[in-house]
Amino acid sequence: METASERRMRYGKQSLMFLATSFGYISVGMTLTWPNVFASDVMVNNSTLFGTQIAVSDWQMDMVGSMIFLGSLPGFLFAGWLVRALGRRWSMVAASLPGLMGATLISLALNMEMVLVGRFLEGAMFGMMGVAARTYIIEIADTDIRGSASVVVNLMMQVGSVAVLGFGIPLAWYQVSLISVGVLVCYCFLLVPSLPESPTFLIVTNRDEEAMGVLRRLRGPAVDVPKLLQDLRKQNEALQSTVGWGFLLQRDILKRELILFGLFLVANFTGVQVIKANTARMLASSDLALDPKLSAVLVTIILFVGNFLILLILDRVGRRRCLVLSLCIILIAYAILGTFTFYREPGSALPVEIELSLLVEANSTVEYFNDNIPDVTSWTWVPLACLMLAGLGQSMGSGPIPWILSPEYFPTAIRSQAMCICTLMGSVQAFASLQLYSPMQNLLTEAGLYWSYSCTAAVGVLYTLLFLKETSGESVG
Repeated sequence: METASERRMRYGKQSLMFLATSFGYISVGMTLTWPNVFASDVMVNNSTLFGTQIAVSDWQMDMVGSMIFLGSLPGFLFAGWLVRALGRRWSMVAASLPGLMGATLISLALNMEMVLVGRFLEGAMFGMMGVAARTYIIEIADTDIRGSASVVVNLMMQVGSVAVLGFGIPLAWYQVSLISVGVLVCYCFLLVPSLPESPTFLIVTNRDEEAMGVLRRLRGPAVDVPKLLQDLRKQNEALQSTVGWGFLLQRDILKRELILFGLFLVANFTGVQVIKANTARMLASSDLALDPKLSAVLVTIILFVGNFLILLILDRVGRRRCLVLSLCIILIAYAILGTFTFYREPGSALPVEIELSLLVEANSTVEYFNDNIPDVTSWTWVPLACLMLAGLGQSMGSGPIPWILSPEYFPTAIRSQAMCICTLMGSVQAFASLQLYSPMQNLLTEAGLYWSYSCTAAVGVLYTLLFLKETSGESVG
């Protein structure tokens, strides 16, 4: 019988494995928010590492952000095959390589073409690592802590997002990319090779002796390892010999895929990605528009807080309840923001920039609307508070949970392929939600856009209660 201290010791060792597995996501987080550093720098000084000048057009600046999602599409597809063929551990090493090449290319860039190619390669890393690392964590974690373990990936990503913004203040954009190179070198050459292979992958590839050794290390002496191995094999028996991708059209598998497609759709069209990418633009519509770096830092901190909270409660409360809570918070936040925007007095004056004396050293500015400067009795804090609440809500459920359920919904034998299809569709939907932000705002008005996010969240609550299967505390094979 395992004692409480032995269990804590074993969970502690697993937690170190989760951190090592997720360490590469620091680079992913840096990649996602690096455009803020690049945009801020090139407006002031567009010099490269070699002292030459880099010219950036408006469409190229837009592509710096969206290229990540384009690069992730082939990354997801390739990872679906790679993770099954090469194994989870070495797939994480392989996933780091395009990111390593991309960050190196960006740091040495002489023109925008090199930057965009580098961003595409970093996007491929985002897709590949999303499948490999999350699949590995799901398969090594104890059932009781599997949900919290999955959230560690999101926490490390937020660490990277905050770090790149902090590094971006004293360092140039190409120097920040060099830091990302260092993170990936440590990850793929030092940390990942020290990890064991996934025991369930070893089972489905008929390496039972290795699997038993890893299971004893992970599950402790209190677990009947031969019986556990037999149960895991039985869960994958029907699909173990499948080849190709046709099995994804089997009725039960297709049903699960469609449920996850719908869940990603709800998440993306409640503004999960929009709030990360367009915080400054959303705040600019109020009288409290922070400079891009400060806005990004604010959102990232809120996302980190939400991810930390869900890490503490996910395995206790369950996926469905956390998702319902998350969507209810988003519903309320955007309903208030839409109503406030609708009834707000329209300002006709042009925006002017006022430099804050306290932020001179950081070259930060805050936009105020002329003749409409807020005073202590102003309600202009409402949009900021609503966006913070929406960010908190999405990071506590609608952001991470679709990614957590993607590997949990499928057995080991087909997990990587099925997950890559679901996450690929989620990435396409994320790209669509970002591209439709301005058209939806023009068509529906600003208030209508926020109300549409609120209505989508309401539909998501019903969708979750009707269709989502609870996986907390259950073996996922």
